[in-house]
Amino acid sequence: MIHRIKSLAAGLAFGVLVSVPALAAEKPVELPFMGGYVEEHPVVASVWKPFFDKAEARFAGKIKFSYFAENMLYSNQAEAMQGVSDGRAAFGTIRPSVHPNEFRLLGVINIPGLVPNAVVGSLVLADIIDHFPAVRAEFPKNTEHFTSWTSASYQMHTKSPVHSLKELQGKNIVVWDAVSHTMVREMGANPVMVSPPDTYWTLQRGLADGILCPLAPLKAYRLTGLVKHHLMLDAMVQGFIMEASHKQWNAMPADMRKWLKAEGGAGMALDIAQALEERVQAEIAVMETMDHKFCRVPEADKAEFDKVMASMSELWKEYCEGLDPVLLDKLLGYARCRADFHTKAWKAGKYSD
Repeated sequence: MIHRIKSLAAGLAFGVLVSVPALAAEKPVELPFMGGYVEEHPVVASVWKPFFDKAEARFAGKIKFSYFAENMLYSNQAEAMQGVSDGRAAFGTIRPSVHPNEFRLLGVINIPGLVPNAVVGSLVLADIIDHFPAVRAEFPKNTEHFTSWTSASYQMHTKSPVHSLKELQGKNIVVWDAVSHTMVREMGANPVMVSPPDTYWTLQRGLADGILCPLAPLKAYRLTGLVKHHLMLDAMVQGFIMEASHKQWNAMPADMRKWLKAEGGAGMALDIAQALEERVQAEIAVMETMDHKFCRVPEADKAEFDKVMASMSELWKEYCEGLDPVLLDKLLGYARCRADFHTKAWKAGKYSD
């Protein structure tokens, strides 16, 4: 089961525990796991909770995971990189788009229109990380890469009906990251940057008219009663990486590190992605019974929307100014090639289980 650290003191005490060999400790070594998602999220229930149980059983209770959602282990997601590097999190989720200056190359996965969903996005992201040393060089110091994944596709969720880009003009739209901020601005709306936990009161107090995000977080952040109109843009996905702090990772015995590595990687990425996509379909079915309305971008509006999507590739290259242009072309070309490969496999049913 998921264990929670009852106080910051418990987390700090971990530094004392790892000063002796893990296998020699009388009590299990507690591993603070900052997953980002609230505990009710499907990824926690169907991927990470079983992983915790499996790991604790595999090593006879010598390790014990303590789960933290966002804002529990440190004040906000912008602290994630430092929080993993300094060991506050033994394993920590980092949203690269919150740190666009540090993850310029990895930002290729966020380009709108590149991938259709979380499954394809997560597999492409794993391929990119594995294939390009320059991408891995962007990861925070003093960390070991554990896994990566992408969100489900971003849609536009609003309080009042929005059926086209024209109807978005001038509206205040909540965004959680730099790429969404840019895209909302490109669509003619006003981005309002807040953290996910602060979204409810931002909408509830009338400070925003809607939010650009995947469907699944709407329930987790209690937004389904506030935004009941959904323009299904399939705009983009957002990448996530999970890193292990060297402070804790290097204190583990070799067999434990090897086992954890095998459990993470692309296999866990696919499990997370499948959980996200299953949640999308389940949420749509439930919301339709609650008088939520779903619509697609009208044909007359698609050309304008496609222009917005296409411009984001160039904006990514502009943001990477100063980096090797040959590398940028190779990275973008590789990402598109792998996206095409995995999309075809997904449509053929390869990743349906």
